[in-house]
Amino acid sequence: MLDYLTATDIYKTFQCPHWPYYDRFATPEERQAKRTQTEGELKRQEDGVAHEAEVVARLFAGQEMEQPLETADLEQDFTRTLELMRRGVPYIYHGTLVDGGWAGRPDILERRDGESSLGSWHYVPKDVKSTQEIEKYQKFQLTFYAELLERIQGVFPKEAAVYNIEGECLEFDPSEVRAEFNDFIRELEATVNGNKPELVLRKNCYDVGPWGDLCEKSAKEKDDIALLYNVNVQKLKTLRSLGIHDVSEAAAMVPTDLAQAAKGLTLHSLETIKTQAFALKHQSVIIRKPVELHVNGLEIHFDIESDPPNDVDYLYGFLLRKSEGDEYVSFVAKKLEQEEGMWRDFLSWLETLPLEYTVYHYSSYELVRLGIMERRYGGSHWLDLFRQNMVDLSESVKHHITFPLYFYSLKHVAKFLGFKWRGKTVKNGGESIDQFEKYLETGDEKILEAIIKYNEDDVRATAHLKDWLAKYAREEVIYSQPYPWAA
Repeated sequence: MLDYLTATDIYKTFQCPHWPYYDRFATPEERQAKRTQTEGELKRQEDGVAHEAEVVARLFAGQEMEQPLETADLEQDFTRTLELMRRGVPYIYHGTLVDGGWAGRPDILERRDGESSLGSWHYVPKDVKSTQEIEKYQKFQLTFYAELLERIQGVFPKEAAVYNIEGECLEFDPSEVRAEFNDFIRELEATVNGNKPELVLRKNCYDVGPWGDLCEKSAKEKDDIALLYNVNVQKLKTLRSLGIHDVSEAAAMVPTDLAQAAKGLTLHSLETIKTQAFALKHQSVIIRKPVELHVNGLEIHFDIESDPPNDVDYLYGFLLRKSEGDEYVSFVAKKLEQEEGMWRDFLSWLETLPLEYTVYHYSSYELVRLGIMERRYGGSHWLDLFRQNMVDLSESVKHHITFPLYFYSLKHVAKFLGFKWRGKTVKNGGESIDQFEKYLETGDEKILEAIIKYNEDDVRATAHLKDWLAKYAREEVIYSQPYPWAA
C-alpha cells in the first residue's frame, strides 16, 4: 500500500508532516523510536465513525448500493469498482480508485446525471465522518478522490461531501480548494518519493502520530526553530528564508529589521516569535501582560470527556470550590444511548447553582460541545447563563504569558507549574476514550472509576492553573530558574 500515494497520507501530513516520510524511509535505528499505536487510536484515525457500516445502512436504507471486495490487490479492486461504475450503480460503498501512483477508497461513490466516459452519468465522492463541519484535510482528501475520478471518468466532480453521524450531508465544491490542494499534493508527492520535509514539531506528532519522539529528537539536535510554539509551516519557511534556523538565532533577531522582508509575518508575529525563543533559550516565564481574573460568586472548573468516533460526550466533570472545601461533581453516560439523559441531568443541575458563579475551562472545546449538545437535545435559560459565565483560561495563557514550552496544552502547562495527574491507566484524553470503549464492552466499573479520576484531575489542574495565574501573573515580570512556585 505504501507504493501508492493515498488519502491517508493526506491525513497523516496534516497531523505530522514527517509521518508519510518516516513510514516509508525511516532507518532501522529511527524505527526504534516509533510509538506503537493502540487499537483505539487506529480506530479513531481520521475521525472515522466507529460504526460506519451501521451509519451507512441507516442513511441509504432502501437504496441500490453495491460493495466490491476489498483485498490487498488494489488494481484488482479498482477493476471491480470500474465495472460497477460502468454499469451505473447508484451507490458504491468502499470502491477503489487507482491511477498511476495514486490510490484511494472513498466511503461512497454517488452517481450523478451528466455525460462522462462512463455514459450519461458520472460519480462524486463522499465520506462518512464523525464531524460537525468539514475540516481542511477532509476537503483535501475528497479533492484527491475528485482528481482520481476526473482521470477515470473524464469529469471533475462539482460536488463532494461528508455524511456525519447524524445523517447530515455537508457539501462543498472541490474546485474551490483545487489550487491550494495542487500545491499541497506536489509537496506530498515529493515526500513519498524520498524528499524529507523541513523540520516541524506539532502536538499531534505525539497525540495522533507515532513519530513524535523522533520529530522532537531531530529538532532538539539542531535547536531548530520548529521547537517554537505556534509557528506554522509557512512561518517556518519564511524564517528559514531569512537565515533564521535555530532558537538562538530567533531569540537574537531584530523584528523591526525583518518586518518588511518577512512575507506573511507581521511585526507583532516576529516579536512574539522572538519572545518565545528567548523564553525557550533561557528557560524563562514571561508575563507579557497582567492577567485579571474576576471571580464572581462560586468558582467552578469544567472539563468534558468525549468519544469522537461516536460523536458522543460521556462525562462532564466539575470542581466546585466552596468555603467548606472542594467538591467534585460528574455526570456520566454509561452507554452511548445515555448521552441525552446525561445532558438533561446536567441541565437540571444548572438550575440548582447559585445566581452568581464563574466557570473556568481550558480551550474552546467545552463551549463547542455545549453548542452541539444544545442543537442535538435542546437547551435552557440556565444553559445560556452558564455559557455567559464561562472563562477560557487558555486565552489568558496565550495572550498574556510566554512559557518555555513547545506546546501550551493544559497537560503541558499544568505539569510545568507542578501539578501531577494521579492516573496510571488513564493519562491523557486518548486513553480516556480507549478505556471508555473498553468499559462499554466489559461493564467493568473499575475502568469507569479510572476515567472519572482522570477527569477530576483535569478540573483540578485547571484550578491549579487559575490559582497560579492569580498569584504569579498579576504584573509584567520575567521569572527565571529557580522559579518561586517550585520552592
